[in-house]
Amino acid sequence: MQTLDVIDRASDPVLYVIVLIAVISDFRHMKISNRLILIGIGLALIFGILGRGIPAAAFVLWNISFPVLALYLFYLMGVIGAGDVKLFSVIGGFVNFKELICCMVFSFAAGAAISLAKLWYSGRLAEGLQEGCSYLQSVLRGNRMPYERDSEKKTNLIHFSLAILLGLLLAKVYTG
Repeated sequence: MQTLDVIDRASDPVLYVIVLIAVISDFRHMKISNRLILIGIGLALIFGILGRGIPAAAFVLWNISFPVLALYLFYLMGVIGAGDVKLFSVIGGFVNFKELICCMVFSFAAGAAISLAKLWYSGRLAEGLQEGCSYLQSVLRGNRMPYERDSEKKTNLIHFSLAILLGLLLAKVYTG
């Protein structure tokens, strides 16, 4: 049982470092490296197998796959980037399913808060809320149009990896 405790204690800092590197990469390059994602998934599998044996690989693989399945439609609509979905997959490899769901929920809440703050700061809060409501109404009517971003002003863009990091930290505290 001591080996399991050591592996569990070691996996959290590794996960935090991977997510922090992803945030830095997102801010610098507007992209999360696939190499970082593969390293994260590989380490998640290694920690899972070392800590709980070969059968744990199935649980790790499910947790890695779940974000892709759950967020694919959001990706197609342009609401979330592929790197963000893959970052959730890495997190899923390190945490249990409850923590993963909490992380995803808290991340979207943090993303909403960051977006509102950014809109307020730019003086576009009312306009942004109106655009968001119009888009949501359109989607609810069955229109699957991609979310339009104002790439020149970049007022609709946030670094969602930061929201994911905040969501991960909140999930760890909440499920603690």
